[in-house]
Amino acid sequence: MTKHKQPSIALRLGWVAFLNDCSSEVIARILPLYLTAILGQSPAFVGVVEGAAESVAILLKGISGWLSDRAKSRKGFVFSGYGLSVVARTLYLFSTFAWLLGVARVLDRVGKGLRGAPRDAMVADAAKGGSAGRDFGITRFLDTLGAMAGLSLVLFIGVGRGPIGESLFRLCVWIALPIGLSALAVIYFGIPKIPRSVSVSKRLSWHIPKEIRGFLAIVFLFSLANSSDAFLVLKASEAGFSIREILVVFLVFNALAATLAIPAGKLSDKYGRLPFLLTGWTVYALAYAAMGLAGGKMVFTTSLLGYGAFYGLTEGVEKALLADLLLPAHRGAGFGAFQTVTGVAALVASPLMGLLMTIAGTKVAFLTTSGVALLAAVLLGFWGSHTKLQSGNCTS
Repeated sequence: MTKHKQPSIALRLGWVAFLNDCSSEVIARILPLYLTAILGQSPAFVGVVEGAAESVAILLKGISGWLSDRAKSRKGFVFSGYGLSVVARTLYLFSTFAWLLGVARVLDRVGKGLRGAPRDAMVADAAKGGSAGRDFGITRFLDTLGAMAGLSLVLFIGVGRGPIGESLFRLCVWIALPIGLSALAVIYFGIPKIPRSVSVSKRLSWHIPKEIRGFLAIVFLFSLANSSDAFLVLKASEAGFSIREILVVFLVFNALAATLAIPAGKLSDKYGRLPFLLTGWTVYALAYAAMGLAGGKMVFTTSLLGYGAFYGLTEGVEKALLADLLLPAHRGAGFGAFQTVTGVAALVASPLMGLLMTIAGTKVAFLTTSGVALLAAVLLGFWGSHTKLQSGNCTS
């Protein structure tokens, strides 16, 4: 009897990410508009919520990865993280209370903090020599494809044809919940408990692995410019887009990010990670500058597509670079450190973006973001020129 080849861990986790992101996107893109247009909250409130969502997750982002290095399997952390996000989304049913929606958003991100580092470490552990870029590209592709599916569902049920009232928002929540539960089923039944093959000391101490400290310092600076996408939704509304047009534009944005994810990952396995990161960060800086200056729909749409290209070029490649740099025994802690660093930066970035938009206006806020991102790209190039890098996984 011929044995059928089992799907890779990256592919299975990619489908989990597909379902979870589909569930999340049904709500996430309309939430800032619902908070501001229907419940009367300011951009500053959105910024505080997004910042709080990251701040309460920071500890978990570091510790969950560290603990997963010492656990018999990382699966429990992944399942618990996705499960908490599903539980959090049930709170969106109480849609008349802005503070409770804020709490739900925070808990949702805590779930991401709990699962993120162990999940990425699972992908890195399972990647065969030289394939980390491809494997992270696969998970990124399916993750983004899920976001597209969620946006398509929202458009299909008629969001954007009129104001986002309470009943329509709740309908979106009821659609999102069973999709999120499906992601949990795939984890529980479809992903094995892969035993940890590397022995790690269980002594209670945690630090950033020295092999990635320089890179993470630059990532921290760039992440200060990477505030929540909720502000892009608000900017699109300011540029004259209707709710339905905003959802369509973000659908195209996700399509571009998904299209580039796997090719960028595969090419980075062959040619190295740094060219893709440098290109993506530079495109990000230019896109934010253009969005800040944009007075009409065409410029904003073009800029948002550039932002989508940034995601496709960098998200999988960035994690593949971490897998290259990290020793196998440090992967959970390393990916946890990466998520902690980006989380700390987000704690500052989103509230600052909200305050800048409220006090100084959209143009100043977006141009400031662009300048910080461009500086980070310059420093990344300098770091890369003084660091021995190679394509493929050099530490496995």
